[in-house]
Amino acid sequence: MSSLALLTWLLGAGTSDYERGVAALKAGQSTTAQTHLQAATAADPERVEAHWELGWAYWLQGDFASAAASWSTVQSLAPSHPEVGTWLPQAQERARLSGLNTKAAEIPLEASAKTLSFAAAGDTMLGTALRRGSSGLAPDNGAQIFDGVAPWLLAADVAFLNLEGPFADGLPQTKCSSGSKSCYAFSTPTRYAQALVDAGVDWASLANNHSMDLGSAGMTSSMATLDALGIAHAGQTGDVAIIEREGIRIGLIAAHSGSCCLNVNRPQEIAAAVADLDRRVDIVVLSFHGGAEGAAHRHVPGKLEIGYGEKRGDVKAVARAAVDAGADLVLGHGPHVLRGMEVYKGRLVAYSLGNFVGYKQFGTQGGFGGTSLVLSAVLADNGVLVSAQLHPVALDGEGQPRPDPDGAAWAQVAELSAADFPQTGVKVGDQGQLSWSTLDQAD
Repeated sequence: MSSLALLTWLLGAGTSDYERGVAALKAGQSTTAQTHLQAATAADPERVEAHWELGWAYWLQGDFASAAASWSTVQSLAPSHPEVGTWLPQAQERARLSGLNTKAAEIPLEASAKTLSFAAAGDTMLGTALRRGSSGLAPDNGAQIFDGVAPWLLAADVAFLNLEGPFADGLPQTKCSSGSKSCYAFSTPTRYAQALVDAGVDWASLANNHSMDLGSAGMTSSMATLDALGIAHAGQTGDVAIIEREGIRIGLIAAHSGSCCLNVNRPQEIAAAVADLDRRVDIVVLSFHGGAEGAAHRHVPGKLEIGYGEKRGDVKAVARAAVDAGADLVLGHGPHVLRGMEVYKGRLVAYSLGNFVGYKQFGTQGGFGGTSLVLSAVLADNGVLVSAQLHPVALDGEGQPRPDPDGAAWAQVAELSAADFPQTGVKVGDQGQLSWSTLDQAD
């Protein structure tokens, strides 16, 4: 029975308001769900699950203050509720952001004297214990995964990547049904995280469609694992990474299309978070996981993108709203292929950094997925881009990154940047160095 058919049947049957509300939620009918769940909580004010589901009805409508109120009631009625400690703070944070100013006080266009170097790479999955069939885990806890490319990360003051899939030990997955061939769930043993430290990684984004493969417990495990190793992270709403280098404070926030995190379909929400962080640090970096996936989606269309039936954001609108709010570097990932780059108001935007590591899971399929890069960029401490370089990477047959002597990434980024951003796109030199117009052309 389809979700809509289920909803129709339940609404006409002699079921309770609570059951009707839950059925409406499953069918994506949040306003109908709200009506029935409000009735259920009025009839039984101490029914915890009714307040919990009512919170989700509000959440789906973007009414985060009401969601927080419902979940506060859950917390008071059932302090040990397994999920309220995760979702209540996020609803409260999103409600707070909705009332904030989203414009930066100033966007300097002339570089200051003091600088900081960054390195950034894309989608990274070090291996999964959930692989069907042969082992999906690299030998020696992944110690050789970054051979040849780690020097580019180690050379930077701050090195970033997007971490696909949770670090966890022994947690069950409920995302994929048994026998499913189109559903992917990852789980990397926590001992593999040391490979990130050895490769020089300082920052990791946990905002993507695999970070919750093991539910909230998996996200919590990832955060704890990275914390123990001194790797800062940004992911679920309110999780902001702030570190200091050479007296310069830099902050990272992250977004994607799922419920755990700032949402790429809500550019104003991201802008509010950027503006809020900009008041606390010198340099703001936004990581976003957005855009449709695969070789057919290498271009930035400048409109809403759909991937597997899900809204994946208008990433150009997201990036520019973030820069207007104070972001100094925008790092995109998620399409699993490289996309173009532009310099907008003196700030570098990389729309997709492609795959970086996808051990025995992704990386070489689809023609373009095995071509990648490490982006190096030097920023002034007021956020203005000073210089940038692309280091070309090719993923081997097992999805491990290695330096690419053919420099395929250079040609791809040059082509895509020129096509998608004719005024603001970067140009790529014969050794991967980037150049761009110094005019402020905000089309």
